[in-house]
Amino acid sequence: MKKYIIALVFLFIIFNLINFILPLTVNAKAKQSTFSVVRNKNTRPHITKNGVYTVNRAVRQALKNNDLIKSAAERIKSSQANFNAAAAGMLPKLSFNYNATRMEYQPYLATPHNQVPVFASVGGQSGYMYFPPRIPMNSVANFNWSLEITQPIFTGFALLDGRELAKIGINISRVQKQEAVLNVIEGVKVAYFNVLRAQEQLKVAGEQVKSLKSHEIQAKLLYKQGVIPYNDLLKSEVALADAVQYKTSSKSALNIAVSNFNTVLNQNINAKDRFKNIRYVNFKSYGLGSLFVYALRHRPGLKIFRFKIRQANLKEKIANSRYYPQVSAFAAYSQAGQNWLASSNEFSNQANKIIGLSAEWTLFNWFKTSDNYQKERHEKTALKYDLSTYINSVRLEVKSDLLNLRTAFKNIKAAKLSVKQAEENLKITDLQYMQETTTSTEVLDAETYLKHAELNYYDSLYGFDIYLARLQRDTGRNRYGE
Repeated sequence: MKKYIIALVFLFIIFNLINFILPLTVNAKAKQSTFSVVRNKNTRPHITKNGVYTVNRAVRQALKNNDLIKSAAERIKSSQANFNAAAAGMLPKLSFNYNATRMEYQPYLATPHNQVPVFASVGGQSGYMYFPPRIPMNSVANFNWSLEITQPIFTGFALLDGRELAKIGINISRVQKQEAVLNVIEGVKVAYFNVLRAQEQLKVAGEQVKSLKSHEIQAKLLYKQGVIPYNDLLKSEVALADAVQYKTSSKSALNIAVSNFNTVLNQNINAKDRFKNIRYVNFKSYGLGSLFVYALRHRPGLKIFRFKIRQANLKEKIANSRYYPQVSAFAAYSQAGQNWLASSNEFSNQANKIIGLSAEWTLFNWFKTSDNYQKERHEKTALKYDLSTYINSVRLEVKSDLLNLRTAFKNIKAAKLSVKQAEENLKITDLQYMQETTTSTEVLDAETYLKHAELNYYDSLYGFDIYLARLQRDTGRNRYGE
C-alpha cells in the first residue's frame, strides 16, 4: 500500500513539473519570435500588442497614419507656397544678365576716301592726309553685363486678384483636409462594425454546425432503429454539409473584413486584431430639418463649392484685367567692354545707368481677351449649377441615412424578438423529433429560421452604427465614440 502511495506522489510531482516547464518553453519561443520580428525593420508584427481595439482607438490611429490625411496636409503646404509665390509677384524683381561674344571679323565703318588738309604749327598748309577706307567700331571679343530692378505699377488689378485667388486656395486645401478626416472616420467605423458583424456571422455559423452535427447523430440512430426513412438522414447530412460550407465562407469573410480594417488603419494587412464588441445602441431623435441646416452649414463639400465660386469671380476679374495697359518701372546699370569684367572699353562708354517706365497695351488680339473672359464667366455659372445639384444630393443623402437609421433601430427590437421565438421553435421541434412526432425537414427548417433570425439581428445591430457613421459623415459632423 505504501508503495502505491509513493508511486502516486511521484507521478503527481512529475506531472506538475511538466505543466510548469511547458509554458516556459512556449513563452520562450514566443519571445524569440517577437524579437526576430522587431529586429527586422522591413516587416511589422502580425499580432496587435496594445490590447483590444475600440472605435476611439481605431479612429485615432487612422487619423495619425492614414495617407489621405498626410496627402491633405501636403496640399495645404503646396497652397501656402503658391500664395507666397503670388505675393512675391507684387514685389520688385532683381535680375542679372551676362553675355560674352566673339566675332570672326572686327566691325568697321566704311567712309569716303577724301583728302583732308594738314596745317603746320607755324601757319600755312603743309599738305594733305587721307581718311582710311575703314574705321573700327568695336573689338572682336565683347563682354556685357547688366543689373536691373523691375517694379510692377499697374496690371489691371491682376496681381492683387491673383494673390487673393491663392489665399482662397489655402482655405480650400484646409477644408479638403477636414473632408479627408471625415472620410477616414467613416471608413474606420464602417470597417470596424463590418468586422464585428463578420465575427458574429462566423459564430452563428459555428453554432449551426454544432447543432446540425447533433441532429445528424440523432438521425443516424433513428435510421438504424428504422424509425425514419433514408432520405431524412440524407437531408440531415446535406444540411450539415451546407452549414460547414457556410462556416468556411464566413471565416473567409471575417478575414477579408479584418484585412480591410488593417488597410484603413494603414497597418500590416495580415495583422491579427481583437475588437471590443457592442451589444447596445443609443438612438437619439434627429429632426430632418435641423439635420439639413447643419449639413448645409458644415458639410466640407459645400464649403469647397462656395470657395470655388469666389475663385471663379476672381478668375473672371483677372481675365478682364487684360483690357487694361500693363505698366511697370525699371532701373538698370550696365557695363560693356573687351575683358570678362567689362571694365575696359576702347570704343564707347564703358558703363551706363538707365531708369524708365514700360507700358504694354494690347489693343487687338482677335478677341482672345474677350474669349478668355467669357470662358471664366461660363465656368462660374456652371459652378453655381453644380452647387445647386450638390445641395440636392446632400439633402437626399441625409434623408436616406436618417430613414435607414430609424429602420435599423426598429429592426433591432423586432429581430431580437424573432431570435427568441426561433430558439423556442427549435427547442420544441427538437423535442417533437425525439418523440417521433415530426420530420427531419421541420428540424432543418427551424435551424434555418434561427440562423436567419440571428443574422438579421446582427445586421440590424451593426447596420445601425454604420448608418449613424454615414449620417455623421454626410452632415459634416466630426464625431466618433465607443
